[in-house]
Amino acid sequence: MNWEKNRLMIAGVAFVGLLAIAFFALKAREDADGGGRDGETEEEEELPELPAIERDSITALEISRPADEEGAERESVRLEKDGDTWRVTQPLESEADTTAVNTVLEKLENLEVTGIAATRAANHERLEVDEAGTIGVVVEQEGAEPVTLYIGAFSDQGTMVRLPDEDRVLTVGGSIKYAFNKDLKDWRNRRVVDIPPPQVAMVTFESTEGGTWSFQRNAEDEWAPVEGQEEIERFGANKVQSVVSSVSRMRAVNFGAPEIDAAAAGLVEPSGTVTLQYRPEAEGDEEPAADAPLQTVVLKVGGPREGAEELYLQREGDPTIYVISKYLADRMRPNAESFQTPEGGEEPAGGGMPPGMPPGMPGMGGPGGPGGGQIPPELMQQIQQQIQQQQGAHP
Repeated sequence: MNWEKNRLMIAGVAFVGLLAIAFFALKAREDADGGGRDGETEEEEELPELPAIERDSITALEISRPADEEGAERESVRLEKDGDTWRVTQPLESEADTTAVNTVLEKLENLEVTGIAATRAANHERLEVDEAGTIGVVVEQEGAEPVTLYIGAFSDQGTMVRLPDEDRVLTVGGSIKYAFNKDLKDWRNRRVVDIPPPQVAMVTFESTEGGTWSFQRNAEDEWAPVEGQEEIERFGANKVQSVVSSVSRMRAVNFGAPEIDAAAAGLVEPSGTVTLQYRPEAEGDEEPAADAPLQTVVLKVGGPREGAEELYLQREGDPTIYVISKYLADRMRPNAESFQTPEGGEEPAGGGMPPGMPPGMPGMGGPGGPGGGQIPPELMQQIQQQIQQQQGAHP
């Protein structure tokens, strides 16, 4: 055989063979992923619809997810509508976090099927819509049968969703799994105090090591030490404002475990106490009168939570035991130096924040920031490292 003369024919036959192999391999892959649905293409097949869900008719939600520990039972939470608000009713009774619930309601209201990801049960585990690995959601609606959805993985096609009685896996537009995949603490309302900082008229700090310090707003609406207490050298009013901003909008990072009572949390004899006196908001657009009676909130700092840089906290009159970061707990137990401006210079714009933290960092109480909470130490460290890297320093 003259190989030189027939090489083009041989190459052509080999090319056709490769095309055939590639075709059958692609066909097998499509079949494994649910393609090839009875000879119909996706364009030819009308997309199915999920059961109707109307936000205003939703009365309860049950959400379950795989446990963090292998072999443990699935974690579940039940949320029920109570008038205009929502509550956690299982596994415990608590106010629900409004933002978390509203996000879920929005996702359910806007579910839109965008495609079919698979048609065979063999793909359920891979797409995270099998009974063991899925996020299970039961939606109860007034005047309608409950709707159960299995929410799975997210891909460039959308989020995988399956109905319990079907092998077929649908895709819905956008990323929705994150809204349902939450710890119990994230479904609960972690807001300890919610007072606009300008309404706080007086604050008192008491602690076993830092002593007792009281401050009130003067006629110029600035913080000043209450007369009769020890003088604070280089007193900085912004130091007080910074702590008040954080405390008056405080959010906990977690809750005490069910077995933790006030004694175990160190709250019977607290290590620190903060008393906020404030004028409540007036109805409508009216501003609270200057002579309106002050209301009082008392916060007690307990002992440390084992194995974490966190401490327990309780609001007087509320049985809930919260957990806050050590950083915030230390700010609530100040000494005289905590209210001093640095020697030989003006007070930093950040109001005493850790070095490298920019003014107005959310949750830090700096000027321009919302003063609404606290940054856990590990997150604070990451932020500081990023700032240092941007400045060309080594963390």
